[in-house]
This record gives sequence, structure tokens and C-alpha cells, in this order.
Amino acid sequence: MKALILAAGRGTRLASLTNGRPKILMPVCGVPMLERLLAGLGRGGIIDVAINTHHLAEQVSAHVERIADRFPELNIRLFHEPELLGTGGAIANLGDYRDQSPLLVWNGDVLADCSAHALFVLHFDTEALATLVVKEREDASQLLIDGEGTLCGIDSPARGGRRTVREPEGELRSVGFCGISILAPEICARFDKPGAFDLLDALLDVVADGGTIGTLDLRRGFWGTSGSPEELSQLEKELNGRPETLVRFTP
Repeated sequence: MKALILAAGRGTRLASLTNGRPKILMPVCGVPMLERLLAGLGRGGIIDVAINTHHLAEQVSAHVERIADRFPELNIRLFHEPELLGTGGAIANLGDYRDQSPLLVWNGDVLADCSAHALFVLHFDTEALATLVVKEREDASQLLIDGEGTLCGIDSPARGGRRTVREPEGELRSVGFCGISILAPEICARFDKPGAFDLLDALLDVVADGGTIGTLDLRRGFWGTSGSPEELSQLEKELNGRPETLVRFTP
């Protein structure tokens, strides 16, 4: 099983804490986020891990070299982006690495009670072209899903407001995207285009063209992000109260 950790961003909201360090190497409860993600992915059955880099890429590369022998079960590859390619362009930049197997895409600032293995099982049990992890939470952008958990639209000021691109089965419900998804190879093949683009925008285009995008609702399951100083503080507080989750993401 393959995964991509999205780690190229500048982490501008964490600027007061990073001090010239890439966000993916920020400590979370004393351990760099990258190491926590590698540990969690490995325990979830992932074998091949791609990491995209841009901001302070040399630090990420050097860190991976130092810790590689601590993750012997993982084949880790770095994919540098001289210019930021966005969450969709990062997938296109993987080229042949994607091959004909589904790809787990995990934001580099997110931890969640979500096993990679369980997510792959759910994805394979459906005919969806992609499966997105979602949760009812406050977020400026809200995905619109129907009673079957199928993606039908989005409500986002940054994307022109509320719009539906698929007729729902039952009433629509608003949920936040958790930054974790599995993409079928048919989806990845559509991403072979140059330049930067956003993954959610590309997936909404797939839905508009008749494709089915499913979801996994975390409901009361844990989800947290290190995107800002306040979010990082909250993430560490919650992890310290959830020893089983902390252990899952500890090398």
C-alpha cells in the first residue's frame, strides 16, 4: 500500500514557532510530526511513502536520511517541488510512482483515529473513485454529503459559496474534510496535467462528470491539526489525554 504525505507548505500560520524549521518537522508532544506520521502509516500497513517537499526541503531530506533506519518497513521517497503545486499538483508530480494501486493522501499537519488499513478496506468495499475522511467540525469550507455519505457539493466562500454538483440521495449534510483521502488509480490518471491545482476542486469536477466520491465519517473519533499555534496546543492537549492514539503515532 502506498501513501503520500503532503509536506511542502510553508506553514505561515506557525511562523512564530517554526523558527526556520519546516512545519512537518515541528515537534508534537516532543516528537517531530513527520516521525509520528511515518509511525502511524507503518502500523496501518503502508509500505511505500512519498513525501512532497518545497519549503526548507533540504532540512526534510536530511531528517529523513537520519531516521530512515528507524523505519525499516517503509520505503520512503521524496518528491521536490521547485514551485508549490497544491494538493492536486503534488499527486501529478508523483509520475509513475502512483502505478495502478490506490493512493492514500495524508496532510502533513493532521493526526486522526483513522487506520490506513481500515480506510483501504472501506475503500475497496465500495465502487467509489475516492474516499474522503470527514467529520462534523467548524471549518470555513464545508463538504456537502448526502444520506449515503456521497460527496455532492461544497459550501466555501473561497470557492464561490455553496454549490451542488450531484443530485443527493436524501438531505444534504455539512462536514469538514479531515485532510485524509484514498484515491483510486483512475482518479490519479486524471491528474496528469502541469501546474498547481487543488485536490478538492479536482474531485468536485470528477463528481460533476458522474463519478462517485465516498466518505468515512470519523464522528466522535479523534482528529487534530498542527496548522496554527492554537491548534498545535490543542492537538498536544488532546493527545496527552488519549494515550492509545499517542502510542499509535509514536516511533
